Amino acid sequence: MNELKLWLIRHGQTVVGPDGLYRPNHGLTDLGRTQAAEVATVISRHPIEVCYTSTLPRAIETAQQYTSQRDVELVQLGDLDEVITGDIYTAPDFLKRRIIGHDSDLDFSQFGGETTDEFVARIKAGFDTMRRDIDERQVSNVAAFLHGGTISAILDLVAGTDFNYRRRPRMPNCAYTVVELGSDEGAPVWEGWECDHLTVLT
Repeated sequence: MNELKLWLIRHGQTVVGPDGLYRPNHGLTDLGRTQAAEVATVISRHPIEVCYTSTLPRAIETAQQYTSQRDVELVQLGDLDEVITGDIYTAPDFLKRRIIGHDSDLDFSQFGGETTDEFVARIKAGFDTMRRDIDERQVSNVAAFLHGGTISAILDLVAGTDFNYRRRPRMPNCAYTVVELGSDEGAPVWEGWECDHLTVLT
């Protein structure tokens, strides 16, 4: 595998339902589009050669703030979608509040969604697919517009640690972190989310 500089970027603020939960087809708010434009300005200063995203509108719309103005291909990978939650809209209000507050494990099997292990296995498959595509393209500077849970899972996979959704503080919308991977992969040290470029975080 070639040496790689990978920008992992969370999507912008997203339209939510009346219960405060995401819906699979929801895109960005006006603020989310502003956040996406701000992070696009940051990464445009770097030689990004290809962009990846999940298949969810909030991630695609964030990525398009960058790719629509530049000659950079956008590749969608469904295995990098956020955790499949099933029918969480029928969950009790106290549990919805925990989910919204980042105070819940990513195990939604009771609602017909994914278990934590199923989620991590899927993200690993998606990340492996992305790495193979990167190697075939022989590129070394890549941006991936994804989701907080997906990015946490990737960071744990690369570091060789068990997945822990709450190991790091919640990732702000359109914050990013950069991972540098060599041929022997190694275990990068996570130093925090970069969000100085954002004029508004919420």
